[in-house]
Amino acid sequence: MKKKYRTHKDLEKMAENYFAEQEELNKPCSIAGISYFMGFADKSEFLELEKDEEFAPVINRIKLKIESQAIEMLTDKSYATTGVIFNLKCSFGYSDKITAGKDDMAELMQNAKKLIDEAETNE
Repeated sequence: MKKKYRTHKDLEKMAENYFAEQEELNKPCSIAGISYFMGFADKSEFLELEKDEEFAPVINRIKLKIESQAIEMLTDKSYATTGVIFNLKCSFGYSDKITAGKDDMAELMQNAKKLIDEAETNE
């Protein structure tokens, strides 16, 4: 893939322009939005820059800023909470599932058995 940006400074400057424009328009930032603004064909092309040692820190900061803004939007009544949650799940790996591993389940079963045994003993 041909580099769209010669240096991380070029990428940083373009990101600053995007964030400034979104703030001026009072619009939320997004990975898709910054990808489009920067001239990428799609967001995966933008995210590919994470693999480049020079650009990875800049991409990570951009993503962190967008994620941080989304989290702040959760407390702002002017934004649809469900939309923000959807964005956090899809773009940043958030989940409301609690996953228990095999060892956790075995421990839970042991504790439940102990409680049942104690209850039966106390009857």
